[in-house]
Amino acid sequence: MERYFSKDYSEARQRFLAGAEERHIAIATYDNPSRGPAGEALFTDVARIGPVSARRVLILESALHGVEGYAGSAIQLAALEGIELPADGEVALLLVHAINPWGFASNRRFNEDNIDLNRHFIDWDEAGNLDNPGYRDIADVVIPADFSEEALAASDAKLEAYRQEKGDQALRSAIKLGQYSHPEGLYYGGLTPSWSARTVQRIAEEHLRSAEICGLIDVHTGLGPFGFGECLSGMAPDSEEGMRCSAWYGNVAHTKSPKTDYAGSAASILDGYKRAAPWPVWTPIGLEFGTRSERVVRDAVRFDGWLHLNGGASNPRAAAVKATMLHAYCPDEAEWRVAVVKRGLEVVGLGLQGISG
Repeated sequence: MERYFSKDYSEARQRFLAGAEERHIAIATYDNPSRGPAGEALFTDVARIGPVSARRVLILESALHGVEGYAGSAIQLAALEGIELPADGEVALLLVHAINPWGFASNRRFNEDNIDLNRHFIDWDEAGNLDNPGYRDIADVVIPADFSEEALAASDAKLEAYRQEKGDQALRSAIKLGQYSHPEGLYYGGLTPSWSARTVQRIAEEHLRSAEICGLIDVHTGLGPFGFGECLSGMAPDSEEGMRCSAWYGNVAHTKSPKTDYAGSAASILDGYKRAAPWPVWTPIGLEFGTRSERVVRDAVRFDGWLHLNGGASNPRAAAVKATMLHAYCPDEAEWRVAVVKRGLEVVGLGLQGISG
């Protein structure tokens, strides 16, 4: 199962296209106007396994958070090779490959506009006040001054002072909840719909028009125990949607539960698909695979934020920073990669079983 992992975005895309062709599946391609770090063209590709007329559609999506796309793409390749659908013709599996192709190609969590797409799917007509005052408090210190342990320690000392004053949850929310005031900062949610958001809208209009029941499995890495794949629902556990998630997938972490270890972010992709296609009944989850410690992952994002402010791919330290991102989000240990594909296929199977019921 380790073989499903690719070395970079371009290889992942070519393998995805080849897998679809081998199965005689047509591809819908959406061109991103940006270019990757080597000048390469970027695309989101959609493959549909099953009939266009299917009333029940399960979506398997990769690379919302760019660099996390290695895991999602691997699961999609394995699904192309081996997933079989119910024979009644009522179910389709929609594979959305690299919804954030620029982030995937650049080994960044964020997109070409420095937007964290899981903080971005907002009803812009009714957005209201999006300010995160906590981020304003730490914006000048959360990104290290340079790519060194000394700079990181200096940044940490200031964040620790904030934590001592405000508390653990205040610091966590300040950093990760999402912010809309610092376009060059971390976890920026944007102020207008991005290319990826507009592409989600197109995918919904072009591929979900006949759907009455939809599921979404949005694959992520970087949070939780090493190699463990946790199903996350953005709804309260006693809501209809939350109960469906539990019925389909079993043990689900609900980010709006007071007992959760996960801090749910505003304006996630789970809401984005429901807003783009309001007509089906939705059962969306995130599938989150643990990698390294929370500290290692957080520091990788902070150093990548430094790189973004200091020349990006042209910086002499770019390769070293990108190595920290891959270490944090796509471990190269065989046992991790095998666990990801195995668990990913298991969850896809549960989703297909649930949507067929």
